[in-house]
Amino acid sequence: MEERLELELLSEKTLPQPANDQLLKYCPSMDLVALGSIDQQVLIYRLNGQRVYGATQKAGTLRVQSIRWKPNAGQLLAIAWSDGSVRLVGADSSKTVHQFTTGDSVTGVTCMGWTSNYTSRKSSLLRRKKGVTSWEDIFRRDDSLSMDNVGDLDLPRDLSLIDIEISLPKLSILAASGSSEEVFSSRSSLDPLFRPFDPKDNDAVDVMIVGTREGSLHLSIYDSFVIGSFSPVIIGSHSSYLVLHASNQHCSTHALLMRSPNSDGSLCFVPMDLRFVSASSDYLSLLASRSTTLQNLLRYIHHVQTLLICEWKGTQDLPARFIRNINETLDEDGGKDIVQALYHAVATGHMFPVVREWLVDELAERGHKRWDKAVVTGLENIRRLVHENMLPALDRCSVILSRFAGIAKFHGSNDNLGFTSQQISLVTQTVACLHLVASKILMQTVEELDLFAAFSAWLRHEIDRLASDTSSSANEEANEKEASLDHGKVLLYLKTSMNSSPLAIYFADDSDKDFNTLADPGRRDGTLFVLLEEQLRKQEQGLPYMKPLLRIHLLCGYLTQQASAIFKQIAEAEKRNVLFGKPHDLGVAQEGAPMDMKMSQAVCLLLCLSFPKIISVNHLKIYQVAMLIENGISTVTQTTLSIIELGSGKIKDVKFSNDIFISVLWEIEGHTHLLSIPYKGPLYKNEPDCILEYSPFGPKAKIPPPFIFDNASIVEHFSKYKIPGEDTFKPAKLEIREQTEYGWKEDMKRVLVLAEDKLHYKVFKLPATNQGSAELDGDTQMS
Repeated sequence: MEERLELELLSEKTLPQPANDQLLKYCPSMDLVALGSIDQQVLIYRLNGQRVYGATQKAGTLRVQSIRWKPNAGQLLAIAWSDGSVRLVGADSSKTVHQFTTGDSVTGVTCMGWTSNYTSRKSSLLRRKKGVTSWEDIFRRDDSLSMDNVGDLDLPRDLSLIDIEISLPKLSILAASGSSEEVFSSRSSLDPLFRPFDPKDNDAVDVMIVGTREGSLHLSIYDSFVIGSFSPVIIGSHSSYLVLHASNQHCSTHALLMRSPNSDGSLCFVPMDLRFVSASSDYLSLLASRSTTLQNLLRYIHHVQTLLICEWKGTQDLPARFIRNINETLDEDGGKDIVQALYHAVATGHMFPVVREWLVDELAERGHKRWDKAVVTGLENIRRLVHENMLPALDRCSVILSRFAGIAKFHGSNDNLGFTSQQISLVTQTVACLHLVASKILMQTVEELDLFAAFSAWLRHEIDRLASDTSSSANEEANEKEASLDHGKVLLYLKTSMNSSPLAIYFADDSDKDFNTLADPGRRDGTLFVLLEEQLRKQEQGLPYMKPLLRIHLLCGYLTQQASAIFKQIAEAEKRNVLFGKPHDLGVAQEGAPMDMKMSQAVCLLLCLSFPKIISVNHLKIYQVAMLIENGISTVTQTTLSIIELGSGKIKDVKFSNDIFISVLWEIEGHTHLLSIPYKGPLYKNEPDCILEYSPFGPKAKIPPPFIFDNASIVEHFSKYKIPGEDTFKPAKLEIREQTEYGWKEDMKRVLVLAEDKLHYKVFKLPATNQGSAELDGDTQMS
C-alpha cells in the first residue's frame, strides 16, 4: 500500500454563522471563497480569512438560492435570490455591477449555470496552431516569418477587432446618490464595467442559465445581455425544473438535468443546443460584449441626466424663493418686478426704497452667500457633469454604434444579426442630437456662470454700500469697487437669466407633448438631427419651436427606447436558434442527495452522479449519455450506466475532479477518507485491463449489478490523500476549484472541505495526478 499524501493546508476559517452546504464556490482565477450562510448572507473570503464582501437582501423573506463565479476570469459573482432576481457583484469593488430578474412571478431559483463557449472553434484552433492569429502578431515577431507559420488571416475580422475605445479618456466617476447606480461612484467598480473588448475573447462567449421553481429557463450572455426565457420542459404531463447544468467550452450543446415535481422525483437529461453559438458569425462575442457595454453606457447617461436636472433645480429653488418674496412686495407697491427694479438701479444708480429694504434687511450678506453658493455650485457641477461625464459617454456610444454599423454593412441585409444599418443610423442620429444639446448646455452654462459672477459681485457691492455708513472714506472704497464691476454683464444677466435661466429649455419638465410623435421619421422630412438644428434656430430667433425636442431627459429616454428595440431584436434572433432535445429518463433520485454533472468534450459525454432511493448510501451511480452533434444540433445515441459499491462505508459527497477521476468523501468507522476513483481508464495502476464496465440503460433495460469494492481495497487503491486534523475536523462537503483555460497551472488546484458543523472550512492544495495532468494538458492544447 502506497503511503497517503497529506494535503497541504492553505487556509482554515471559522464562520460567524453556519454555512449553507449548497452554496459553496471557489473562484476559478483568484483565491477567493464565496459561500452563503443560513441567515441569508453571501460572504467572500480571502485565504487569510479576511472578508472581502458581505451582503444580505433587504427584504427579510428572500433567500439566497444559488451562487456562481464568472467562468475563466472570475471577476464577478452571480447571486440568485428566491424572487428570481440575479445580482452580479464585482469581486474587486464589492458593488452590484448588474442586476436583472428572471420573471415577474418567480417563487424560487433551483439552479444557475455560468459557463463559456467557443464560437468559431475550427478557425481559431487553426490560427493558434499556425502560431499567428492576427496582423498584430506579424509585427510583434522578431524572427523571420515564413508563410508556413501564418494561419488564415481575416482582414475584415481584424479591422473590426481594433479597439478604438482604449484611446478614449476614461469615464469619470459620479457622485453616490444612494440609488442602485452606486456602481458608478468608485473607480474600482466603474472601470471593470467599461473594460475594453479583448480580441482574445472574440472566440468565446459567456452563457448564463437560470432555472426557476416554475420550470422556466432564463438565458443571458456576456454578463447581462438577456436572450430571453423559455417555457418549462414537459416530462410526461408535468412541467420539470432545472436541477443541474453542465457544458464544455468546445461544445455549443449544454446538458440540463431536469426533475419532475411529481411524487417520484424522476430525473431526465435534456440537451439544449445553442445554435447561435455554433452557427454564429465571428462577431457574436463582439456584438454581445459591446451590446452589454452600450447598455451600461445608457445607464450611465441616464444617471448623468438625472444628476444634471437635480443640479439645475438646485440653482433655481433658492433664488426663486428670494425673487418671489420681493416680487409680491413690488407688485403691491407699484406693479413692478425685481428685474425692472434692479435694471433701474444698475442704469441710474438709484435704488427703490422697497428694494433697498429687501437687500439690507431680508437678503443681507447671509442670504447673498446662500444665493451665490447655490447658483455657482450648481452651475459648476452642471459644467463638470456635461464636460467630464456626458460628452465622453456619448463619444463611446458613437464608437460602439460605428462598429455595429460596419458589421451590418459588411454582412448585408440577409444576415440574421437582428438589426440593420438603417436602425443603427437612427440611433446614431439620436446620439448626435444628445451631443448637440449637451454642447449647447455646456456653452450656456459657461456663459451663465460668467454673467452671474458679475451680477453677484454687483449685488454684494450694493448690499455693502447700502448697509454701510456714509463717511467719505467708505464712499471712496465703494467707488473703487464699483469701478471694477462689469455693468454690461450685470444688465445682460438681468435681461436673460434673472427670471428664467436659458438652461430651462433643456431641463424643464413642462411639456405634455408626445416626444415619440415629434421624433417619428414618418411625420417629418429629413433626419432628427436636422429637425433639432431647425428648432434650435427658431428658439434663438424667438419663434415658436418644438419644446420636447430640446429636453435632455426626453432625448435620453428616446435613445434608450431605440437601443432597447435593437437589443430586443438581437435577443430574438439568438433565441430562435436555441433548441431543446427530447427528454431522456435517468430514473429516480432522492432529492438532496449529492449529485454532480460534467460534459466531456472528447466524446461528448454527460456524466451524472446520484443516489436513488432504491440503493443504499454506499452505492454510486454513473450515467454516460453519448451524443452525436452535427451543425450544432445534438442527438442522443446511447445512455449507459455503471454502479459502484464502496464497501460498508457511507458516501458523504461526490465531485468530478477532472476528466478521469471522481473525488469522493467516504466515511468508515468514524474516519473520513478523500477517495480518488477513476471512472475512465484502469482502476488500478498495475492492472490496465481492470476498468469500469458501462451497461446500456433505458426504460426496458435491467439495472446492472454493482462493481463491488471491499473496505481494504478502497483504502489501498483509492485513498491517496490524508486530510490533516481529521480527529477534530469532520468533513461533510466538497468543493473543487474549476479548471480554466487561461493561465491555468497545476499548482492552482484547490479543494474546499466544509465541516459537519458547517461553521468551519479548510482549503487544501490538491496534488496533481499524472493521468489527470496528461488528460488536462491535452484539452488545453485543443483550445
